[in-house]
Amino acid sequence: MHALRESISDATLNRPLTGRVLNDPRRKGAGCQEEMTGKILEVCNFAAGEVAPRVREGQLFVRRFALSRRRCVGTLMGMALQWLAVIHAAEPAWAQQNQAVDELKRPAYQLRRFDEDWSVLRGVDLSATGDFWDPLKFVPLTRDQSVWLSLGGQLRERAEYYRHYLFGVSTPDTDAYLLSRFRLSADLHIAPYVRLFAEGKAAFSLDRNLAGGRTTSYVDEFDLQNGFADIMIPLGEQANVTLRGGRQELLFGAQRLVGVSDFTNVRRTFDGGQGIIRIGEWTISPFWAELVVVDKYKFNVSTADNKLFGIYSTGPLHFLPVNLDLYWLSADNAGVTINGTSGRERRQTLGSRTWGKIGQTHLDFEVEGAGQFGTVGPRDIAAGMLTTNLGYTLTFPGLSPRVYLEFDYASGDGRPGGNVGTFNQLYPTAHSNLGYIDYIGRQNIISPSAGVTMSPARDLTLSLQQYFFRRASDHDALYNKSGVVFRPGTGPTASYVGAEIDLLATYNFTRHLLGYVGYSHFFPGEFIRKTGPSQDSDFLYNAIQYTF
Repeated sequence: MHALRESISDATLNRPLTGRVLNDPRRKGAGCQEEMTGKILEVCNFAAGEVAPRVREGQLFVRRFALSRRRCVGTLMGMALQWLAVIHAAEPAWAQQNQAVDELKRPAYQLRRFDEDWSVLRGVDLSATGDFWDPLKFVPLTRDQSVWLSLGGQLRERAEYYRHYLFGVSTPDTDAYLLSRFRLSADLHIAPYVRLFAEGKAAFSLDRNLAGGRTTSYVDEFDLQNGFADIMIPLGEQANVTLRGGRQELLFGAQRLVGVSDFTNVRRTFDGGQGIIRIGEWTISPFWAELVVVDKYKFNVSTADNKLFGIYSTGPLHFLPVNLDLYWLSADNAGVTINGTSGRERRQTLGSRTWGKIGQTHLDFEVEGAGQFGTVGPRDIAAGMLTTNLGYTLTFPGLSPRVYLEFDYASGDGRPGGNVGTFNQLYPTAHSNLGYIDYIGRQNIISPSAGVTMSPARDLTLSLQQYFFRRASDHDALYNKSGVVFRPGTGPTASYVGAEIDLLATYNFTRHLLGYVGYSHFFPGEFIRKTGPSQDSDFLYNAIQYTF
């Protein structure tokens, strides 16, 4: 589930999406592969302080970025040492606690903490489970334990390093900085039918000097992320309705259109109401909400200028071994401009998503498509998107590698100032899609991609992804992950935007402690070269996250 504004200096993903367009580049064969390999080696040497001499610019480059390099290396090395210390300290505890953890079958930690059900700890002697936090996960407040409290929290520290940020548009365009985020939640259950949930958060950024600086995507000092009440009404053995009102995060399906945007230091949230109707294995969720706008130093409030409402339903198809999502999403945004067309945006999105395995094979698939109609000012909207993914899990013992092919399409506008053909990506969790460097959004874009994930060791996951980006329409702009114009598209007719490679390693040290390190490189294409600075861009990041 958001905005980098048209100035590109405001990288916040928590603002409404206004204009958008996407570009999709395609690199070919050996030339691209050689360039990628060279760039990856170059950045690795750079981060280690071994900058190879360059013709003419070598010494100048070293002088300009020596400070950023030292800050990056120092931060990343410090976090690496912290990881090693945690591993060394935690290993003996793993062996003692594994059996208790397996027997209790605790719920897995969720992106939204209110999706966890800790009632499984009712009646358990929590002083003997071997986990320090268990006594806080189920705190009985009455003798019969019908009223109980669950406390939770999360700490995340992430170091980020960009080289030639936004292809060199930013001044400076190379920097390293540290992001911190804290979350603390309380979940009160009053019998099975009433629930109160509250979650506070704080997000900080240290020494970020890139374009936009410490924007509301990075900083929100002490605020309410979630605060709502639930009333559950039973309707028999296999049906119930939950009425929810207050501040709440919205997450639907694969989060391509509505999500929490967890990678962003400041997550997205809404004020509104929702009904959660459960009938058998199906869930139907009508909702109405207003976007909460972040104020870094004051209490965040929602705005009537950005409304989202609709119905999202999900469940299995019993006559086929697949799952199905069906949805209607309605966005009402004041004062938008999309490719020269301005006015109030009233946009309807009708879509579906299906996913599952193919028979008894090792193949899996996912398909999602959506169409949009409505108006922007006096002009009509006609737009759409499509995503297809086909994966195959290989039978290599100890690795479980999955390879996949994916194709993404989101329409662009055919003529500036007329009817609107640009797809609106609404409020997605954008980082999970179309590249981890977070440059390209799901608007006016064509993107074939491929990747592989594997687990060479217990609790370790490695992934490699390759994307190619091309504008769907050469009469529309290139849009970023926030749905804001990245590069105007009214001048050059070039369509190829570029290619991106992503590497990511994730390791679960314990059930509480997660670490990950990633690297992304973007190879700019003809469209980027013809519309401004076009240096290759690198993104290196390293994080630890503790959850209880």
